Amino acid sequence: MTPPPTPPRAPRRGRRLRVPAAVALAVALTATGVSTALGADPGARLVGAAAADCGTDGFCEDFEEMDGGAPAGRWGVETRDCSGTGTATVDTEAGRDGGQALRIDGADGYCNHVFVGTELADVDTEAGLYVRFWVRHTTELPQQHVTFLAMEDVADNSRDLRMGGQNAALQWNRESDDATLPEQSPAGVALSEPLPVDEWVCLEYQLDGANGLLETWFNGEQVVGLVVDGVPTHDVDGQWLNRADWAPEVVDLRLGWESYGEGADTLWYDDIAVGTTRTGC
Repeated sequence: MTPPPTPPRAPRRGRRLRVPAAVALAVALTATGVSTALGADPGARLVGAAAADCGTDGFCEDFEEMDGGAPAGRWGVETRDCSGTGTATVDTEAGRDGGQALRIDGADGYCNHVFVGTELADVDTEAGLYVRFWVRHTTELPQQHVTFLAMEDVADNSRDLRMGGQNAALQWNRESDDATLPEQSPAGVALSEPLPVDEWVCLEYQLDGANGLLETWFNGEQVVGLVVDGVPTHDVDGQWLNRADWAPEVVDLRLGWESYGEGADTLWYDDIAVGTTRTGC
């Protein structure tokens, strides 16, 4: 379900860090330890992927250097278009390893949304963007559409590429045309996963914007219903690939909560890793 129309947003400052293609290829092949070229099968590229080096090809965040209260450093609180009772804080007692974590108190209703975001200008997203994060929440995903991760896509009129839930299971949603991954048929939803409550779960995804591909892992295992492989599959990415030229250019990463009808939740995020190679769980 799509929220009410909103005025167009100006693109954020973040842009892809561009490097020569030969350099990007060499870095990618060295980091993954495979000899597969970037144009080969996307599944093959992921086998044996090495952990991302946060100092050279991306960044990591465990929120341990913050003093509690409002997120700091590269992270800022965002309430797109309107704000309400949703809040974002650094919880000093709820981290995955007993330390600190980002806490989101998300309430019902579109204007109660709240996110904590960072730009991706220092990540070479053209080499392939990998994001890993741990999340814990208190309430089962509702039947109606909700979002807990969003990225601004400047190649799609600055509309968002969104990860969240619908029909009580994980899904991706493209804001501009409300396409979903998987398709929201009973068979499609069955190919996704619920998001368990009261336990830490590791979610990972790879976004290959140049080739319009997307892959998602749940606790290290690929989720069949959350894969865009370029070949339309009924109940999975058939609707998504109706836009044949989808080639996203994302410039930020936002974690939080957005409800378009029913759906309140409290979430914690921890141990985030962003880079051009897969980190793993």
